[in-house]
Amino acid sequence: MQARLTTKPVEQVVAAIQALDLESVKLRAMDAELGEGWTREYADSIEVAYKNYLTMLAKYQDHAEDILLSKDVDEFWHTHILQTMKYADDCEQVFGNFLHHDPHVGERTVADIERRVALAEKTRQLYQREFGSAQIENAAWSNASIKAKDAAWSNASVKVKDAAWSNASIKAENAAWSNASIKAENAAWSNASIKAENAAWSNASIKAASAA
Repeated sequence: MQARLTTKPVEQVVAAIQALDLESVKLRAMDAELGEGWTREYADSIEVAYKNYLTMLAKYQDHAEDILLSKDVDEFWHTHILQTMKYADDCEQVFGNFLHHDPHVGERTVADIERRVALAEKTRQLYQREFGSAQIENAAWSNASIKAKDAAWSNASVKVKDAAWSNASIKAENAAWSNASIKAENAAWSNASIKAENAAWSNASIKAASAA
């Protein structure tokens, strides 16, 4: 049996997609140094395209893993995912599940290219049915990946009770110590300190209730 992205009513999911606050994603994409240097107008247009893509996944769940997206929509998705706690919360709020990203890895074979051509046509037809038009030039080499509930662990974000260690981000009750940054109620002190040249403008963050 094929895994479903969500069991929520489609109308509810689509409304939640449209209600997503993606301003922080756009601000990052608009940053000339840390993002793509997009204009506000272009970032707004890609936000609309991203929400349309998520809507397609919700409405055509049997075909979700075959629906292509443009490179810039894919980049917007990457930027959303990098804000790991927000992305996990947004997925939970919208779908009730984590939406996985599955980039192509390795050589692009003739068979891979032929499959992309076939999927491009399938995507065009689905978008034509839904929106009356489709633009799928410069399609990204990635797609959505849907795992059944209680499937294997994700290496991106973990949101569980009494979770084991994660090297990305943990949202958990009774989470173990982090040596980077702790956001918690009643959390004990952290003695971590980082000194670096050209350090990235991001950091690990753990939210936990009653952390050790």
